[in-house]
Amino acid sequence: MFDEINLKEEDKKLIDTARSLVNPTEVPGGAIKEVGCALMTRSGKTFSGVSMHLCCGIGFCAEHSAVADLTAHSDETEIKTIVAVGSDKMVWFPCGRCRELLRQINKFNFENCDVIISEDKKIKLKELIPGNWR
Repeated sequence: MFDEINLKEEDKKLIDTARSLVNPTEVPGGAIKEVGCALMTRSGKTFSGVSMHLCCGIGFCAEHSAVADLTAHSDETEIKTIVAVGSDKMVWFPCGRCRELLRQINKFNFENCDVIISEDKKIKLKELIPGNWR
């Protein structure tokens, strides 16, 4: 189905980082930290984030939080590798909104960003976006 790529040690460290962020916590408006995300830039810097599942649609995914961390603390937008880990401590695929965010912040990401999809495999972002509308 996909052109899967085996993980490297740096990928496994990203999974561990994302997994360490998961700590589901109830708050008055919903739940936070149900998903953790870690990403590595082309230059090798790591950024991370957590989900905020809140009422009224004001929350966001962990991938969005990690991209916000990236843009707040660097001038980079090229993502080499990204992973999300859910409350079950398993690697999760990014949702469509997150896939599109990754594509839109840098044209490099569509063709070259690796998305970790399991404990031992990753694929290119372009394989998760069925049609390029731009």
